[in-house]
Amino acid sequence: MPLNSCFENICSLLSNNKKEEPQHLFRITVVAFEDKCSINCGLRFAELLKRNTMFDVQFFNEPFPKGFLNLQGRNFFDFIDRGNKILKNMRSDIIIWGYEESGKIRLNFQINEQYIIPNSLTFSLLDSLFVPLSFFANIENFSKSLLLLIYGIIIAAIKPITNDQIKYQPILLKDIIKLLSEDNSSKDISREFMPYIMNMLGKIYLCDAKDNLNDKNIEIVENLFETALKDIQFMRFPIYYGCVFNNLGQLFEAVSQINRPDSFAFLRRAIKHYQEAQKYLNKNYPYDYGLISYRLACLYFEYWKHTNDLQALRDAVSQLREAEKVYSVEQFPQSWSHVEGLLGYYLASLGMTTKSNEVMQLAINSYKLQQQMWQQYTYPVEWAKIQEEIGNIYYTLGKQNDDDNFMYEARNYFNSALNVYEELKLKNEIKQTKQRLAKIKNYIV
Repeated sequence: MPLNSCFENICSLLSNNKKEEPQHLFRITVVAFEDKCSINCGLRFAELLKRNTMFDVQFFNEPFPKGFLNLQGRNFFDFIDRGNKILKNMRSDIIIWGYEESGKIRLNFQINEQYIIPNSLTFSLLDSLFVPLSFFANIENFSKSLLLLIYGIIIAAIKPITNDQIKYQPILLKDIIKLLSEDNSSKDISREFMPYIMNMLGKIYLCDAKDNLNDKNIEIVENLFETALKDIQFMRFPIYYGCVFNNLGQLFEAVSQINRPDSFAFLRRAIKHYQEAQKYLNKNYPYDYGLISYRLACLYFEYWKHTNDLQALRDAVSQLREAEKVYSVEQFPQSWSHVEGLLGYYLASLGMTTKSNEVMQLAINSYKLQQQMWQQYTYPVEWAKIQEEIGNIYYTLGKQNDDDNFMYEARNYFNSALNVYEELKLKNEIKQTKQRLAKIKNYIV
């Protein structure tokens, strides 16, 4: 099927029933580009996207300083925060930023809750696509292959919320991939743009294949990212190949979670590539650094479970401490709570393994911090479950130290959880907590 004849009518490929073509599935805001030319690239690009009936496109042109779009400026917090406000005010699924660098337009894509954890596969705001500035001079000559790729990026990046988005996102991605794979037209873009194109293609393929990662599509996605790295000399700054290593880490992490004979080998590869990504997406890019630290922590913990390598458990705690520095209670309350709870669990595991009272107390402190988000009268069940986790730590401390005082503390925490469960008539929780209390009676009266 010739690409030129169908790329603008991709909606008609969704199903055999052409009457079900979706309209305005995705809400897009294009922010006026930061460029030095007079042709208003952002407005032209918004008009181009409007031609696709899948998209409800708005153009945002309120004046404000855009120095943060210079990714070397180290003011990434402003980038995220300004974008989040625009997303909220415009009620958009995604915003597209444009920034001129050396006669090229760099496109970046921002979505709601881009760095929230826990999460699945994600687009970094640093994942960039470069487009020749000349393409915007006459949008009628805009590369159709590149435009189709941009469609794919938009659809893959958005986290579906509505029923139609959930229904059509995977279908659209498969259609776009099919069209891109069948595109034999002559390419009107030079090699220097290819690393960014290959990286974004890999993201699209990975998003499409994430629920069905078999040997074939694992190889396809890996090859796309590896091809991007082969042209690394065209990447102007280290953060761009840091993004590719990050994406390879996401691929191998996803594969490691599948029940297959070589899953542990992929876990090790995921760790290796996240470590490499972290060298470039460092603390100057705190959101990416924090998210990679969180993912590394989870992988190190899994590595420890497979190998009993104590250093891996220590590394898991260390990486989670790095994530804790980024995910503050003020900016990311839910993510902060998740990190504190996980940190409590990892520290408790480390404390039990090393029989360290000090580390166990740090675990208790983390659980108590987490509990600040789950107040008893607002979230009684969540609060009670944290009480149980703290009770378990005190119970372990009591056994390890033959200390009744720890056992009394454990009993108090279990009883407070039991009171909540009995009030809410939660039979399973009542039964389990009473079993824990019964064990304590073996040590104290």
